[in-house]
Amino acid sequence: MANIKSQKKRIKQDKIRYSRNKSIKSELKTALKNVSLNATEENKDTALKSLDIAFSKGIIKKSFRDRNKSKISNL
Repeated sequence: MANIKSQKKRIKQDKIRYSRNKSIKSELKTALKNVSLNATEENKDTALKSLDIAFSKGIIKKSFRDRNKSKISNL
């Protein structure tokens, strides 16, 4: 365990960020899986929105977002 106050704060912030990122990434994976199983307009819109949210939060890279958007639009 850290002894310095700033290290303790950093550990606390990292835990919060980790849990937030994990939930967003999980939603994204579920949305992409739903599109691959059943490519309805509703599922496509949800997946595209999830991709944009994950990119804006810095969880995924631009190339990953663009590649998957292209893949979804071609379905």
